[in-house]
Amino acid sequence: MTDSRKNPNEEKKNSFGSVITSAFDLPGRITADHFDSLTPFSRESIWQLCYRDLNSYDFRIDSPRELSQVCFNSETCFPDAVRDMADRVMQDGKKHILGDTSLTGKGIKVAVIDRPINKDHIEFRDRIEYVNVAPDHPDNEYADFHGMVCASFLSGSSCGVAPGSELVYFAIPNETNDLKRYYSHQLSALERIVRYNETSPSPIRVVSLSAPFLPEQKEARDALADKLEKTRCALIDATVFGRSFQGIDFERFSPDPSFVLNGWQTENYENNKDRPGFTDYFSSLCFVPSTRRTSAANDTNDSYIHWSKTVSESWTIPHVAGVYALCLQKCPDLRFEDFIAKCKKCERKNGYIVLNTDLL
Repeated sequence: MTDSRKNPNEEKKNSFGSVITSAFDLPGRITADHFDSLTPFSRESIWQLCYRDLNSYDFRIDSPRELSQVCFNSETCFPDAVRDMADRVMQDGKKHILGDTSLTGKGIKVAVIDRPINKDHIEFRDRIEYVNVAPDHPDNEYADFHGMVCASFLSGSSCGVAPGSELVYFAIPNETNDLKRYYSHQLSALERIVRYNETSPSPIRVVSLSAPFLPEQKEARDALADKLEKTRCALIDATVFGRSFQGIDFERFSPDPSFVLNGWQTENYENNKDRPGFTDYFSSLCFVPSTRRTSAANDTNDSYIHWSKTVSESWTIPHVAGVYALCLQKCPDLRFEDFIAKCKKCERKNGYIVLNTDLL
């Protein structure tokens, strides 16, 4: 039975929070199993407990292991008995589990191309160079969660894989209603980065772009990637990422934590395993633990969001970009192709090659 009660604090939430809480109802009884049953990447499966006051619900998540499976944010109001556990899970999610944390990416300049974010968040304050790719576009004012997550996981001071790296953020207009125009903004951003590297004494070494291009734009994308390579810069985007990497869930807080595929990944494997070469391809992938992580949020300068156990390529790309930045700190001349080869030699766990910086 669906509980349609209004959040009593909804008028205090920002407009985005109001959109989320009005988009779907929570069940009267809150369990981790409920969120497992949702369609992956639907609005409800993405936002889950965000912006909700849960005090009037029958809240049945009683362990950090279960709570780490779901999404909630700084605006989520938990029952008193759960609040300390929620804080623990939120803080634990800021830590990546990719290995050695002595390297920080210090001295390595990295870039993210994505929609506008709150550049004043404490994760980046005083250490971000923010570039509006289309400065006169009206959609520049709309901050979006996607880019904030990618920037956090790459370069955030407490959430990032490479917290010591220097971040240049290329904000493109939040114009996703027209994909051709939207992806054209990505091409414009790449052109800006090429010019940046050709003129800057401190060039960008890694570009993280968690989106693809249309087929008719691939030639232009490849030409710009070649130009970037000549400036010693690697473009890591959705066009080529899946050839070598895929995300994987890590069961935080479990007594014997494992690396496990999500349901949609298992289904994809079952649907394609009889195709020639597919099992060899899948076996050669380097899997990246990128779930149950905490990122900065746009709501305030110190707000955060804990993401669920759902594997997302968008969240995985900046993790790999961050690890590459760590490697560049240690070996500045390491080519991206050689980095990939090293990644594929990482140790297998639960049958999967799992990215670990200790082995690079």
